[in-house]
Amino acid sequence: MLEPLLKQAGELPSLPEVYIRVTELLEAESSTADRIGAAVQTDPTLTARILKLINSAYFGLRNPVTSIPQAVTLLGRQQLQQLLIGSVLSGVFKDFDLGAFPLRDFWQHSVKTAIIARQLAMQNARIIDHEAFFTAGLLHDIGWLVIAKVNPGSFIQITELAKAQNREIIDVEADKFGVTHIEVGVALLEKWGIPGLIIECVRKHHDSDHVEPYEIETCIVYMANQLSRIDLSNEQFEAEDGIPEFLASLPNWEQSKCTLEQIIVACRLADEQWLEVMESLGMVDLDIDENDEETFLFKTDLGRI
Repeated sequence: MLEPLLKQAGELPSLPEVYIRVTELLEAESSTADRIGAAVQTDPTLTARILKLINSAYFGLRNPVTSIPQAVTLLGRQQLQQLLIGSVLSGVFKDFDLGAFPLRDFWQHSVKTAIIARQLAMQNARIIDHEAFFTAGLLHDIGWLVIAKVNPGSFIQITELAKAQNREIIDVEADKFGVTHIEVGVALLEKWGIPGLIIECVRKHHDSDHVEPYEIETCIVYMANQLSRIDLSNEQFEAEDGIPEFLASLPNWEQSKCTLEQIIVACRLADEQWLEVMESLGMVDLDIDENDEETFLFKTDLGRI
């Protein structure tokens, strides 16, 4: 049922030409930092976003970065490429008429998941490419945006029905659309040529059982997706046993090889950094107020989004 839905949605959105051009340069060993920087700087908005993000608390660099060539030198090509996808993402869907879809909440959930996934990955000595986990977290629910293009009110309908029937979100999606946001997201990322590790993390972000070759990697993103719903200002999590109780409700969370202390640190960082990261990525044309008490739909107690 994937093809009929995609036909209704029209052509899947493509990545901007500047992303494709810069990615080609990043992958070519002969490309210099100056040449890569010149390609990025053909898009002033993208340049500003990258520099704003690299100078944010998210990276925690001691000295300010003032140019893209400097960013290439400091971060390395692989990290810059992961940063690039985040910087172009919000623009890819800017022309979508999403109507009733809770876009602000979608980006907040995605960014918090990305921050937590990256932080947890940094704690594992066998994982080298930490930024890939930021990208995987950012993209894990991307299929929802394509579904929302076909039916902007579908997310609220699906979540309300899942809660009323005490069912998994993806089961309700499959019944209603014949396809899930996971399958749609994987199709989109395959079209974009996103690396296989990231696609596998997106494919399995609802799975509680994880197998090799990406057992730890997919489990980290599964965990981050769940942990992003924790509100540390809530009395439930202010107590020392709040997060351990939450973890006890997650099957097989130990597969992530993360300690309780590492998980608490990751959740705190996400709470502190999500708004700044969203602003840096250009996702805050949405009038976000840190004190806004409006329901955060992607942070429900369903734990299944």
